[in-house]
Amino acid sequence: MTAQGTGAVTLRRVEWTDPVAEAMRVAQQREVAGIYDGQGDLVQHLPTEQMLATVVADVDGEPAGCVALRADEHHGPSVGEVKRMYVRPEHRGRGLSRILLAEIHGLAHEHGLRRLVLETGDRLTAAIALYSSAGWTRIPNYGPYADEPTSLCFEYRLAPEA
Repeated sequence: MTAQGTGAVTLRRVEWTDPVAEAMRVAQQREVAGIYDGQGDLVQHLPTEQMLATVVADVDGEPAGCVALRADEHHGPSVGEVKRMYVRPEHRGRGLSRILLAEIHGLAHEHGLRRLVLETGDRLTAAIALYSSAGWTRIPNYGPYADEPTSLCFEYRLAPEA
C-alpha cells in the first residue's frame, strides 16, 4: 500500500502502551497545545482497557502516524470513538490520514460497531476537512466536550456488512 507521494505504507496493530504510539500521542498533544494556548485534549488520560485497537502507520519503515479506537460505555455498546489521530508533519498532505481512517473503519466493523464518533478542535482545519470529505457529519458535542466552544464533534455511520 502507498500513499500519494510516499514510499511503502505498512499498518501495524500495536498495544495502546506501545512506545512508538505513545511518542506520537505525546507529539500530537504538544502540537494541539501549541495551537490552543497551552491546552491539549480535555481528556488527557484514556484508560487502556477501553482501547479496542491502536494502529501505527510506517512509511518505508519509519513511524509516520497513528490512530486508536476506543470503546466507552458513555457512547453505547455499538459505538466507538476515534482517538489521537496523528500524522507527523513531514508525512502530511499525502493521504496517510485517509489510510489510517479507512483502517479504523475496518477495525470498527471487526468489533461489531455500527457508529463512530470523534472530537476535534475548531482550529484544526485539515482534520475538519478530512472528516467532512470522508463522510463524517457534525453532531452535537458530547461528554466532556459538550460545553467546550472550541470542540467540534462528528459521527460516521458504518454500513452493515454484506
